[in-house]
Amino acid sequence: MKTIKTLALVLLALAVAMPAAAQTNRLYDKDVKQVLDQSKQSYERFWDALDNQIKNTTFKGPAGEWVVKKIDEDYRKVIDTARDRFSDSYSASTEVAAILRDATRTQTYVSQKGPSMKGASEWQAHATVLGQLAAAYGGAFPPVENQPLRRYNDKEIITATKTIEQSSKQFAGTLDSTLKKDKSVPEAARKSMVTDAKTVGENAKALREAVENGRPASAQAALLLQQAKKVQDTFMAGSASAALNPQWGSMRDPLATIAAAFGVK
Repeated sequence: MKTIKTLALVLLALAVAMPAAAQTNRLYDKDVKQVLDQSKQSYERFWDALDNQIKNTTFKGPAGEWVVKKIDEDYRKVIDTARDRFSDSYSASTEVAAILRDATRTQTYVSQKGPSMKGASEWQAHATVLGQLAAAYGGAFPPVENQPLRRYNDKEIITATKTIEQSSKQFAGTLDSTLKKDKSVPEAARKSMVTDAKTVGENAKALREAVENGRPASAQAALLLQQAKKVQDTFMAGSASAALNPQWGSMRDPLATIAAAFGVK
């Protein structure tokens, strides 16, 4: 059986933190709300610029009739529903997905008509806003087939970081007591390993404070996740993993939330 000395040697070898790819900028809730408002405004500008003849058109095809004014009415409702339902406790992922889905039909029509169509520039401006909105939910516009959309709001990130802060303290305590029982582990190595475990909680706190104060936080998220991976890979490589797994398990879901919220792969 591997001894915890092996665990110490592995940890000491990890001098350089593992890189993590985080998105350049995660939008805060207030920013997403602003983008939702912009989606309504930019669409209204498109509708105002659209030729009246098109507005009064009914398209007929194999799937039935498309009444342009009805499409307009339905699309406005979809946008308004997302705007009304989005809050700090509800990300409105389903409602945003409906916006992107319904906009695809008009996107296809405008693309087919080309830049000479009245309102083409206004639609492009609207599509740019939709791209920003989709990115905030981990997607793109136009959406790809079966594109999953999920946004973790600010409250969810703060809750996750608080859980990691608390759990990392328990984990560090268990790690310390477990290593003390193995006399083959040098004191310096034990202290270094425990410090690494405590650093996970410190990084979680730094991320929480950044989010609470509305500061850019992608770097803090990346640091937290790479430190957590470093510690996890280290303790899983040794015989202490059975004793440490329960405390670490309480951090897995919160860490997954952070990774998804900040687009860390």
